[in-house]
Amino acid sequence: MGKSLAQQAAENKPTLWVNVSLMWGTVFFITSIFMLKLATDASFSPDFLDALKAYPFYVAMVIAVALGGYGVNRLYDPKGEKRAKRQAEVKAGLKEQLFVSFTGSVATGFGFCLLTALAFLFAHWAFAVPASFDAKTIFLASLCNVGAGIGGSLFTGLVFVVLKAMGKFPAEQSA
Repeated sequence: MGKSLAQQAAENKPTLWVNVSLMWGTVFFITSIFMLKLATDASFSPDFLDALKAYPFYVAMVIAVALGGYGVNRLYDPKGEKRAKRQAEVKAGLKEQLFVSFTGSVATGFGFCLLTALAFLFAHWAFAVPASFDAKTIFLASLCNVGAGIGGSLFTGLVFVVLKAMGKFPAEQSA
C-alpha cells in the first residue's frame, strides 16, 4: 500500500517534488499555450501534435526545476523544521486560509509560462514547430499566466476549505 500524501510530504522526497511539479506543470503548460496565443495576437497557434513535440522539452525542464527546488529546500531547511513550523501555523489557522501558497502561485504561473515558451522554441529548433517569440511577448504572456497560478491556488484552497468543513480532510494532511 502506498504512503499517504502527508507521509510523503513529511519525508520531503525528490519524487514528491517531481510528481507535484509535473502535475501542476501540465496544467500550466496548457494555460501557458493559451497565454502565449493571446500575447501574439493568435499568430502562435500550435496544433496538438506541435504541443506533443514541445512537451518532452518542457518535462525535462520541469524535472530540472523540481530537483533544483528540492535541493535548495534541503539546503534552506535540512531537517524540515521550518516546513513543520509552517504546516503547524497553517493548521492553526495562522497562515493561508484560502490560498495554498499565494507567492508560490505567482511564481509558478510566471515560471511555467517561461518554460513553455522555451519548450516551443526548442521544438522549433528540433522539429520545425512553428514558434517565434521575442522576450517582450514571453514576459507579457508570463505575467498573464500569473492569473492562472492564482486561480489554481485559490481553487485548491477552496477544495481544502470545503473538505475540512465537511470533516473529510484528514487532520495530518491539512497543511
